[in-house]
Amino acid sequence: MEHGDDGEDWSPIPLRNVIQGHLTIATLMLPLYLLASWLVGLVLTDGAIPFETLFIVVVVSALVSAVPNACILHVLSVRERTDSPGRWYLGLQAVCLACIACLGMLLAPHAGWSALGVGLVMGIVNLSVNLLMEPREPLSRQEVAEKMEETGRMTREVFAEEISHVHDERRRRLDEVNRKHGVDKLH
Repeated sequence: MEHGDDGEDWSPIPLRNVIQGHLTIATLMLPLYLLASWLVGLVLTDGAIPFETLFIVVVVSALVSAVPNACILHVLSVRERTDSPGRWYLGLQAVCLACIACLGMLLAPHAGWSALGVGLVMGIVNLSVNLLMEPREPLSRQEVAEKMEETGRMTREVFAEEISHVHDERRRRLDEVNRKHGVDKLH
């Protein structure tokens, strides 16, 4: 257990939220997967597949693998009572993506050894990006809540003048409409 919380008030992040997060990240990673797979196809021209096939397999593989990866993360989180099971999970996630991509490519016509290549490329890209994005020390829920509060406060400070202007403009328009209908100020 890397960052567990044995407190009575700990509860796991709902599975639907974990799946939604994984699907969002997979969608954001699609351009990297496509670019890396396409570049490898340019370098290794033997067994290259059409871009349309590559596109379909990469998109489907990335989105499909998000669901089992989210389920695995959820099970590990519940078992270890932590929101972040550790870096070793990132390797497991990359292997799952690579296997699903290989299976997807094997279903594509004339894929051959390209299936293994696309799976490896997607797994390596996934692992590399996740390791680069992984924080040194995961934040606790309390720290995340404090950061969110601070972000909200700073956002209100930055946009206070604009919000005030919008409110004043709405009041002015409402007053015009009220005067047009013979109603005096309501506020």
